[in-house]
Amino acid sequence: MNAYFASIEQVSNPALRGRPVAVCGRGRTIVVTCSYEARKFGVKTAMSLPEAKKLCPQIIPVYADHNKYIDTSIRIHNILLEFTDQVEVFSIDECFMDITCLCARGKDPSGENAKDVAMRIKQRLKEETGLTCSIGIGPNKVVAKVGAKLKKPDGLVEIKEEDIPAVFSKFSLSELQGVGVGDRTAQALRSIGINSARELGEAPVDLLVSRFGVNGRILKNIGLGRDESEVKRYVDNEQEKSFGHSHTLARDTYDLNVIHAYLRLLSEKVGARLREAIKTGRTVCLFIRYGDFDGTSRRHSLKNYIRTGREIYQTACRILETMLPLKKAVRLVGVGISNLMPDAKEGFLFPELEKERRLTDAVDSINKKFGEFTVKPSSNIIAENHGAAARRILPKHILESGGILGRYHWRKRSP
Repeated sequence: MNAYFASIEQVSNPALRGRPVAVCGRGRTIVVTCSYEARKFGVKTAMSLPEAKKLCPQIIPVYADHNKYIDTSIRIHNILLEFTDQVEVFSIDECFMDITCLCARGKDPSGENAKDVAMRIKQRLKEETGLTCSIGIGPNKVVAKVGAKLKKPDGLVEIKEEDIPAVFSKFSLSELQGVGVGDRTAQALRSIGINSARELGEAPVDLLVSRFGVNGRILKNIGLGRDESEVKRYVDNEQEKSFGHSHTLARDTYDLNVIHAYLRLLSEKVGARLREAIKTGRTVCLFIRYGDFDGTSRRHSLKNYIRTGREIYQTACRILETMLPLKKAVRLVGVGISNLMPDAKEGFLFPELEKERRLTDAVDSINKKFGEFTVKPSSNIIAENHGAAARRILPKHILESGGILGRYHWRKRSP
């Protein structure tokens, strides 16, 4: 899809159509994505909002609405599934489709070819969602994805089998990013003298394997425009392998009380999503970005599987301790959990653990009915009021969640 989040906002609000739009978060934030009108001024994804405003003073910030984007994504999937059940979701705004069955009668002059099918897909998406997309057609997923990147917005590019060597020989590594070659991989390839798809395809496989392990063979095939992986059926798409949340702080800070408060808030968010998916996890990741935009992440795997925000928070705190003392002020913190398995929801033998499980389920029920963080850990108040209330140091036993009932705060709401 083209400028997905921004395009949805423009379709939802006619006043935004044809105008430079930046989809972002609240407070001090970055540009999640921007409309093509904003891109003409040099505005890019991950740019800070003040930077974007310098390049494009008339840019209109719009707060991201993830529910709206997910709902639209599901509508798009339903349209694609009318063509074939071989629809593999690659991201919230990208899918692979195997349309071989629709083109099987291509030898018949009255039959459809791949471009005919692609045009029908584009028309349906435009009519039913108001959105444009770029479609790449190729004999495999790598080639199709590269084709989709070549012409934006509203593009349609077909790369046939016999044209792959000539087309790929012209590509730089940057044009392969997003199809298996990430930023760090591209940097590593350049460090050994590989700067283009042609050079990647011609590189000795032993050299690539010695540098990248088993991924070396995959990288060589990408350089050659080869991919043996099949497009999965929609019902076979893998479930989420991890859950995570991050937040940019209102101001860069060294204050560990503020950082711990945000870690608790984010851990509760991650825990809630984990339980909603009926999962437990064993590996916690902490990500820190500093004021100079340098970042670092560390992971810790536990012996037992966990499911609550408190457990995720305590593990994140242990990881944070390995990063202290802070040499630079912190701009952003993120918490994630992976190494997942289904939650059997078994009871606990020890009364205190069973009481906590029941309390957690009760809090989930209240928050689901009345809204996120209707009931929350008291330390979340520091994160919510970072700046005014951040100077108030809560007792250590509350900040570290040392009670069962005492660690939750009830926020009154109107009926």
